[in-house]
Amino acid sequence: MKAVHLNDYISFNVNANVAIHVDSLISANITVYTYVYPTKDGGFKTDAMDCEIDWLLNGERVKSEGFRDLYTKLYGEDKLHKLQKDVCTEAEKLIELRVSNKFKDIINEELK
Repeated sequence: MKAVHLNDYISFNVNANVAIHVDSLISANITVYTYVYPTKDGGFKTDAMDCEIDWLLNGERVKSEGFRDLYTKLYGEDKLHKLQKDVCTEAEKLIELRVSNKFKDIINEELK
């Protein structure tokens, strides 16, 4: 039996925190779990794996279940799902932009 090294493929996981201001009452702190991989042109792209949302009302953190119940009673379940999707999408876009523009700098900062 003989083993031969073919190549290396290096990838990263980035867990980033993002604050989203929805309106004058609602904001969210979001943790985005993202897989980062190199592109053929020497840059980096992301693939978001998960998104966790901590809701805030008037700047104070509230229980997720309580927020879900309140929002659903006021606006319905479809609007809650749309809100969740929208804040996660916005957070993921921010991380994609940050990684595509500054990932090498982020890595250098972490290695110091």
